[in-house]
Amino acid sequence: MEVIVVGAVVFGLAYAFTHRGEKRPTKDEWQSGPAAASGATSAKLSTAAAVPGVQLKAGSQRAASVQLGRIEGRQLLRNEVFIVGMAMSAAILVIFGVVWASNNIGAQNSWRYWLAMLPVFTLAFAGLTLVAVNAAALRSSRDGTDELFGSLPAIDATRVVGHLGSVWMAFVVQALFVAGSVLIGALVTHHFGAIDAASVGDVVVSFVLVMCAVSLGVALSRWLPHPLVALAALVALGIGGSAIGGIGGHHWSLTRQLSIWPRYPDHDWAFAVRPTWWHAAYLLSLAAVVAVAAVARHRRDRVVAGLAAVAIALAAITGLIQTRPMNDADAGRIAAMVADPVAHSTCRSNGGLTLCAYHDYADMADTWERELTDPFAAVPPERQDDGFTVVWRERLLGRLDPAVKQRLDIDELTAQWGRDQSTWNGAAVNGDDSNPVNRLALGLWAVGLPLVAEDGAPCSVSGQARGVVALWVAAQGKRADAARGFVSGSWSEVKSADNEFDVAPEWLD
Repeated sequence: MEVIVVGAVVFGLAYAFTHRGEKRPTKDEWQSGPAAASGATSAKLSTAAAVPGVQLKAGSQRAASVQLGRIEGRQLLRNEVFIVGMAMSAAILVIFGVVWASNNIGAQNSWRYWLAMLPVFTLAFAGLTLVAVNAAALRSSRDGTDELFGSLPAIDATRVVGHLGSVWMAFVVQALFVAGSVLIGALVTHHFGAIDAASVGDVVVSFVLVMCAVSLGVALSRWLPHPLVALAALVALGIGGSAIGGIGGHHWSLTRQLSIWPRYPDHDWAFAVRPTWWHAAYLLSLAAVVAVAAVARHRRDRVVAGLAAVAIALAAITGLIQTRPMNDADAGRIAAMVADPVAHSTCRSNGGLTLCAYHDYADMADTWERELTDPFAAVPPERQDDGFTVVWRERLLGRLDPAVKQRLDIDELTAQWGRDQSTWNGAAVNGDDSNPVNRLALGLWAVGLPLVAEDGAPCSVSGQARGVVALWVAAQGKRADAARGFVSGSWSEVKSADNEFDVAPEWLD
């Protein structure tokens, strides 16, 4: 309900802004100079267009479409729906980049994760841009001026291209959104890791989604000229895109790539190959198909037919390429990373405390070191000599790409990790519970308690002195109030074992 109320208020403010001054009286005054000359020129063009045998050159139509695109782009800033889309983009940045930023700890705080979310964050703005452009393209029909527009020199196809050209304004807004996202990632939340080619492709995809929205909005106005059609299209795209993007559930599916925004595997994307550039080419081809369809409503010649054939062929080719199985080289590389994380990590040691994080995520060790240095200093020297290692081990092995899984003995790897009671998976937990769980693991190791329960049965030390010592070690370096909250278990809000991305409920006991 709160979201609906806020949305209504924002829409009302946008409507008041875009319709300000409409009730002011207008004056019809004679203008001299350039304005009069311009009017005379327009009159001559109109007369030329109406005289049989007199046709405007193709160059004039191209120039007209460019100017119409420039003007229609500026008109978007007077559309309340477009302004609401801009407000939603700003709200998304604030909510996910500032308010909820503390929930993204560990691998989810990487540049790879943050930039991969740009396309899905763009969907709201793209959807409202679709509605706004559709309304602009239906302006003449809505105002009853189709006959007037038909008497102008610019033909219908030229006006369609002009509406398609209004995408430049949406690009400007999207560029500001992307710039804001990068600034928040760099200055507010300290994202780490590599910005790889796939991450740059994610940024490109966000722009292509906006282009798709503009093309579809114009095409719907030409073939199904009713304002409710755009809203129905949004619902259909939301349902269809979500259904395709979620094929396979939690496991990987190549068919997801055919969605607007494919939901990637639940494991970290360092262990996946994401063909974002091919996905961008695929979406761009679809946008071209829809744009040509919009023009074809009024112009059907060889040029339009040729463009349609090329766009359809590119959509089919890029759609097939982005759904190709992972190649052997990538599958072998990822399998090696999973099987032997230390060999593919950047490690640092401080006495007996060793911290290892994958090369792209080396900064993650900074958080571990900040949280674990004081607890490790409280461990007896003889126990410190045994050594405690924190490393990133991927937990969701069953959800890896099939090409990777067939190179791993998952049961043996899991058993091997379970037998190693001096090594802890520092990235086993996402969110705010990450640091307390890592502290608690070090405390359990300090007194010889198992880090991994055998046969699924948790080790209970309630009422035992070593349990008290384990909590005392884990709480070192905390303020008194934070330490009391830590040992009481109030640091976790886990209520169900279904939340497998968080600490298991038995840890609270």
